[in-house]
Amino acid sequence: MTEPTKQPIDGEQRNGFFVNNGTFSGNFTTPDGDAYDIRKLEPREVTDPRSGEVVTIWGGYATARDRDLAAKDAMLQAEFKKSGARPAELFAPEARDIPLYITLRNRPGKNFTDIGSFWNAKGRFTILARDLSGKSGLRFGGNVLAYKTAATLEAEKAAAAQDAAPQPDATAARDGADKRARKGRDKAPTADA
Repeated sequence: MTEPTKQPIDGEQRNGFFVNNGTFSGNFTTPDGDAYDIRKLEPREVTDPRSGEVVTIWGGYATARDRDLAAKDAMLQAEFKKSGARPAELFAPEARDIPLYITLRNRPGKNFTDIGSFWNAKGRFTILARDLSGKSGLRFGGNVLAYKTAATLEAEKAAAAQDAAPQPDATAARDGADKRARKGRDKAPTADA
């Protein structure tokens, strides 16, 4: 009897984010393929400093399933507790993110209701999640993406816009030039011209 062949998994399928409805525990996988368990997401009421509005955010700690990565994460967390420093290239000075802590804020967008952040020993990640409110036994489901700075996002948008701009069609240009050249040859040159 032959063993079933495993389908290759591309990066978009490996980076899922799932939180169960009853226990609010779950798991996710980073784009690098690192699997994490979420102990428990808990809702908290906080005041948004920009608008003064009281909003609910969901937060909870995650633990790597791989022991080596879990050890590196623990060292990161211990260093953060001592210094309180976040990598400057990943965070704005006013950021309050904590290593290994998932924070989901209600910021609806295209195909997601909540946006979150997470950082570990390997880097920072963005979580785009949909609030499923108990559908299929899940509270949240979504994707985990590599973090990109605002400058990187603007550069990608500009490159995409440039790629989307119509490119000159060399064949059509040659055909038009040939037609113009033939029209000019139809007339015999005169002394008046």
